[in-house]
Amino acid sequence: MYFNRKNSHINVFAGSPWQAASIHNLLHASYIEASIVESRNSVSVSVPSQYYSIAVRLMSAKNFI
Repeated sequence: MYFNRKNSHINVFAGSPWQAASIHNLLHASYIEASIVESRNSVSVSVPSQYYSIAVRLMSAKNFI
C-alpha cells in the first residue's frame, strides 16, 4: 500500500467550537494550513502531517494543550 505523507492530515485538537476556532486562528496567523471538521460531539482541528510538530509546539507554547 502506498502512503503519501504530504496529503495526509493529522488531528491536533478536539474540543468546543470556540476553542477550535481559537486554535485555528493561532495556526493561521503562523502561516500553517489548518482545517476544522465538525462532528456530533466536538470540533476538531487538523493540519498536514509535515506541520504537525510545529503546530503542537505552538499550541503548547500558548498553553492550549
